[in-house]
Amino acid sequence: MLSLGIYMMQISTKTEYGIRCLLCLAREEGGESLSISEISKKEHVPKHYAQQILLRLGRAGIVKSTRGTEGGFALAKEPKAITVAQVVQVLEGVPFQDTCDHFNKHTNCGHTDGCSIRPVWQIVSRRLWEALDQITLAQLIEMK
Repeated sequence: MLSLGIYMMQISTKTEYGIRCLLCLAREEGGESLSISEISKKEHVPKHYAQQILLRLGRAGIVKSTRGTEGGFALAKEPKAITVAQVVQVLEGVPFQDTCDHFNKHTNCGHTDGCSIRPVWQIVSRRLWEALDQITLAQLIEMK
């Protein structure tokens, strides 16, 4: 069961890079756009990976893109309106939602009905999402 708990707390590099790219954009005065090259260089994120992440965040309405020589990416909302929970949900789906279901896709633990530990994972999941929903990009910028 320990490995199940460890799985539950993992965040991918996609999410780490996504948050770093968003913080880079949030630091721009007046919401100026930055090119993929600028973001990639500032945050040490591979260009192709940054582009994939930002396009996905764009489809979710978190960033906006502008085409052309002066184009690039900018936040679509104020940094105080973007939470870490929103970013994790876009980039990871809903990891932590039901760890038991994920675990049981790979092996049958034999405890799917009447499991005594499942409420623990449900409480952890709920509290984690509540915490992530309270952290905004604006707060992260202020912490630095």
